[in-house]
Amino acid sequence: MVAIRRSLVTVFFICLVAASPAFGSATNISITQSGNPSGNCTTNVQTPAFFNNGGNWGSAANQIGPGTTVLICGTFTGGGGATEFTFQGSGTSASPVTLRFDTGAQLNAPYWSSNGAISCSNQQHIVVDGGTNGLIQNTANGTGLANRQTSTGFYAANCTNSEVKNLTIRNIYVNQGSNSGASDTAGSNTTAIVFNGNSTNSIADNNTVSQAKTGIQFAMDPNGDASNIQIYGNSVSDIDWGINVGGGDGGDTATNVVIHDNSITNWTNWQFPTYAYHQDGVILFNVGNPGAGLIATLYNNHIYGDLGVGSPTGFIYCADFTSCTIYNNLLVNTGHTIDGILWLGQTSNNGKSYSVYNNTIVSNQNDIAITLTNTGPDKIENNIAIGVNVAIHDYHNLTSDVTVSDHNVWRTASGNAPQMYTNDSNPVSYSTWKADGFDAHSTNSDPSLDGSYHLQSGSSATGLATNLTDLNTNPLDFDMALNPRPNSSSVNWDAGVYNASGGGTAPVPPTNLAAVVQ
Repeated sequence: MVAIRRSLVTVFFICLVAASPAFGSATNISITQSGNPSGNCTTNVQTPAFFNNGGNWGSAANQIGPGTTVLICGTFTGGGGATEFTFQGSGTSASPVTLRFDTGAQLNAPYWSSNGAISCSNQQHIVVDGGTNGLIQNTANGTGLANRQTSTGFYAANCTNSEVKNLTIRNIYVNQGSNSGASDTAGSNTTAIVFNGNSTNSIADNNTVSQAKTGIQFAMDPNGDASNIQIYGNSVSDIDWGINVGGGDGGDTATNVVIHDNSITNWTNWQFPTYAYHQDGVILFNVGNPGAGLIATLYNNHIYGDLGVGSPTGFIYCADFTSCTIYNNLLVNTGHTIDGILWLGQTSNNGKSYSVYNNTIVSNQNDIAITLTNTGPDKIENNIAIGVNVAIHDYHNLTSDVTVSDHNVWRTASGNAPQMYTNDSNPVSYSTWKADGFDAHSTNSDPSLDGSYHLQSGSSATGLATNLTDLNTNPLDFDMALNPRPNSSSVNWDAGVYNASGGGTAPVPPTNLAAVVQ
């Protein structure tokens, strides 16, 4: 997975939800399924019924309250549609309530409830920590299996200032939709991790999730607020939507959504039927309140593989948001052609702003690198897009929607300069585009990327990029491998996600995400 670099704002959020020590002033509780000691659960051992009884929550001795760490040990086996742990109270900003998995602890059921194996409703300052290898899984839910049920790993409704981290969640729905004749839609509402409604100041980080329609979701319905959320350091695989922040109500808001350092891949089991599934790496939308207070930043994500031939949209799809700032993302399409590796805006999105900086976009199928369906202003700088047929495709007027496009490497698989498209179907040659005042400092020369998409000696991307230090965007001042970019405004940057020098390694694809049904 991509190396994780936490910005100052990330550190702030972590302190907000998890500032207490591992063992707070409150009594700490151990839970096993039987109530007998197991693993590190040796004192004050209870059963899950203790956790799920509101009478055991409070500030008295031997109750669960602010500062309590509840350690769960061993294997918990639930019935079909069960929920194993339901939070009955809240923590505080300095002392959250923490549910932590002991080493080897796991929650297994044929299928967990749509309210999750772990559930939180109308609470705040709670932490679910998978520890070293905490696991939530379904054992018999999916196409051709004993059950075909809606199911969720972790579910939170109106839980703010909270965090779920370090969990492995798998086999929530083992879908088999790779064939065009596939008809199974039973997995269409399955999710590994979901925050619904109000989720302000919440975090999903360092989880490994696979086999669910949606990997990680912050759903604002009804009339919710997903402001100041962070989604980072997660490995997501075998999904239809990797990460989703979205809503459909007029009162939904989502200011300061930050998504970074995630690895997302493998959509092939979710291609069909096309009316139920359409594939995206990250998908951001709000059809009920397009634009109002919706601001997202996406950086240092590695999204790669084959979106398939069903109904793919893009590796990053940002629609209805006031602005999306997208930088340092490595987007590699190794499969079928798609109509926008970056897909930005909706046709009704007048006056929305999208900024695209220092991304590396790789295609082997003559894709469209960037599709715009808004009316700008849009800025596209310092990117590498290779193997694409069309650099920028705009459903409106390209030359008025894009305010800045420059210092990019645009190159087709054949080595020529790609076309642009305006008003959906009107081609614009690269030479005409440059004559209109765009991409004056760009090139279509080979950027000479190595197998891990670093710049080799003599790359045309070296020194090509404009210095964006004055944007005061701290993570952008480093490349994806965490090497600093020049901070002197008189020194050019290199285009793409990696500096030409400074070492670093490419993101390593996860190796432990095979579907396993037990």
